[in-house]
Parts: sequence; structure tokens; C-alpha cells
Amino acid sequence: MSREEDDAVALVRVYCGLASADPADRPASAGSTLTSAVVDDAGRLLHVCEIGDDAAGYAQLVALLVERSGGPSGAAIAADSDDHTVISLLSAAGRPLAIADDDSVDDFAERFADDDSLEEMQSPPAERRAVGLARALQAGALSAVTLPAPRDLAGYKQVLSAHAALASGRHSAAVALREVLRELYPAALRAYPDPAEPVSLAVLDALPEPGMLGGTVARGREVSVAADAIAAHLAADGVADADEINEAVTALRVAITETPRRAAVNRALTSAVAETVRQAVASVRACDAGCEALVSALSARASAS
Repeated sequence: MSREEDDAVALVRVYCGLASADPADRPASAGSTLTSAVVDDAGRLLHVCEIGDDAAGYAQLVALLVERSGGPSGAAIAADSDDHTVISLLSAAGRPLAIADDDSVDDFAERFADDDSLEEMQSPPAERRAVGLARALQAGALSAVTLPAPRDLAGYKQVLSAHAALASGRHSAAVALREVLRELYPAALRAYPDPAEPVSLAVLDALPEPGMLGGTVARGREVSVAADAIAAHLAADGVADADEINEAVTALRVAITETPRRAAVNRALTSAVAETVRQAVASVRACDAGCEALVSALSARASAS
């Protein structure tokens, strides 16, 4: 559940609003959600989505802020309550926060609404509240400050800092992967707008150079990789369902046929290209695995409390 007005927005200082899906339901119960909205320095709405009010939702929010601003510390955050797991984790991580009461949140939703945007005016109340909070920060009606860390999470500052470092590293690794593909495997960018998505990563790891979808010489051995066999293998590994993987492999195969092979990337470089793409993919996956381990630790801590 997301909406982006500009997928190619430059990295800038951003402002984030978080609103309860149901403002009357406090404190937030297990399984509850928050609506997050991100605006830029001009108040332009960049992104809206729902996140879970749990450690996984916190990780999703951090990844979004890193993507939009180059790092989670580059974003001020406002929320409609401090009775949220996500807010507690943000406080423990030392993020600048502002907490507004219900009346102020409703006022911001009205005052900072974009009356010229039909989509925004017809959006759900939680979305309008989140957007209002974000724009209140951007306009200076709210000021974000570092709040005291919750006592029960004080010992997790190092875990949260490590997670932030990995989230930033993941973003950098994804950018590096895109540049590697641009130079060595342009068909992959034609097939996958976001090559760092899990299914795209899995397919690129299995098919790291274009010749593998037909026949090629790799590491001195003649190989011919059948696309359906690759898809079946990835489905068996639980990457995604068979239909989704088949679509991804087909998209890559079509893109390869439509993309001229660059003269510089000749047969002599095939092995080097494949190894480079695999290592670039592995770099993204390594950051993902580290983040997942830390999020699991945070989830276990939340379950125990």
C-alpha cells in the first residue's frame, strides 16, 4: 500500500508523519498499523504507506527514510501518540521526534491539506493526519527533538544503531548494484525497475549474465540454462510463488532480446561479468540478512515485554 508522486526524487531533507489507523484505539494493540507520510522541503508529498506498529514496521520506516534522505538521521518525525512500538524504537534510537495531541493533529490535517489534489482530499483520515503531521514539521508548526529513551529499551541503543548502519549500507549496495547492471547487464534494468527487490535479486543471482538464458561458455564449461528450470528451482527455495518467478524470468528474457549486447562486454568477459553481478547481489542480500537478524532480536524483545 504505497503511493509515490515521483520515483526519481532526489535525496533531500524530508519530514515524516505517523498516524494511527484508528486514532480512538489507544494504546496501540498488537497487530495495529500506522500510516506514514513523507514530504520534502517544499511540502510535496513523496510517499504514503501503511506500516505495522512493530519491529518490522520500524525497519520498513527506517529503510524508507534512508531511501528518501540518504540516512534515517536526515528526517524529522512527528506522531499522533507516543503509545506506539515504532515510536518507542525511534526514541530509543535517538531520532528527533514530535508528539502532537489529537486536536492539533486534526488541525494540521485541515490546515496543511492540498485542496488542489483530489486524491489527497479523498484519502482516508489516517492518511490525511499523517500528511498533516509531516507538513506541520516542514512548515515549522512542530519541532522535533530527541526524547528520552524508554527505560525498557535503553539497552537496545547499540542494536538500533547497528540496524541503521546496515539500512544505510543496504541502500548504498542497492545503488552499486544498479550501476553495475547499467554498465554490464543493461537488460536487467530494463526488466526490473528495482533490481534490489527479493525476486529480482534471486533471478539475477541465478542468471548473472545475459548469455545464460540461451547458451554460453562459463568457467570453461558449456552450459545451457532452461528458464523454466531456474524458475522451478527458485520457487522450490521459497523465494516466491512459481507464477511470480516465471514472470520475472520471462521479463528478463524479453529484455535481453530487446537490448543490444555491448561490444565491450564480450565473451572473454562473461565470467567476470557473472561474478561481479553475483557479488553485487550478495552485498545487498548480506545487508538484508543482517537487518533481519537485528529485527528478529527486536521483535523477540517486544514479545517478551
